[in-house]
Amino acid sequence: MKDLHIHIERGAYTAEWVEKFIEKAVEKNLDEICLLEHSIRFREFHPTFKEAREYSLYQRKWFDSKVPSAHSLNEFKALADEIRSREYSVKVSFGLEICWFEQHSDIIRELTCDGFFDYLLGSVHWVDNWTFNQRKYQWLGKDFNHIYKRYFELENSLVQSGIFDIIAHPDLITCHGLYPDYDLTDTYRELCENVKKNNMLLEMNTSKGLGVNKQFFDIAKNVGVNFSTGSDAHRVEDVGRKIKEVTELIDHK
Repeated sequence: MKDLHIHIERGAYTAEWVEKFIEKAVEKNLDEICLLEHSIRFREFHPTFKEAREYSLYQRKWFDSKVPSAHSLNEFKALADEIRSREYSVKVSFGLEICWFEQHSDIIRELTCDGFFDYLLGSVHWVDNWTFNQRKYQWLGKDFNHIYKRYFELENSLVQSGIFDIIAHPDLITCHGLYPDYDLTDTYRELCENVKKNNMLLEMNTSKGLGVNKQFFDIAKNVGVNFSTGSDAHRVEDVGRKIKEVTELIDHK
């Protein structure tokens, strides 16, 4: 069992903090965990948020609130090197969850091309620089069909970039229970076929439920994609959340 989506952002970059996550993983009988950070947490990635910051006052305030606590990538890599030098009863991997801005693919590629991280997770949190998942009221007056179309175009460009190992929470667009008025079957199938073609993993994210919705999941199974599992934990106590259940779901014939 693997939990490949664990955020360590609420503590210091110390072995003592990381080992709290490792202890919980052992308690949950996990075989591997991946400890990571959002790209906003690193100063080197801040240029990729340029247009998102300028999109609205709300987003500017959000971005500016993250700047004072941002780290450098080297700080995170030093922590990873320290943990990698130690022996644990669970495999400890390190990664990044990177907000996908296709206009800044060159920056993202340059920052990740050294192969240091075990897993690179790509996620679409922004549709044309607009944050769709932070507040439901932000959807008022929006064209749901257009948002969904652009979201999945961005998902596909993320997959086709060749940068990432895992597409994180690929149905995040449904987070507020708002849907377009057209059938998503072909949309899901196209993305799944691209994931398989590009040898990526489709994440079953257990932060809410057991990953993608049943329609999406059934199509992914039929296409033959490979899955990853992740709790999206932001707290120690959430490590391994529903990983056993979602693993059984994936393995069920």
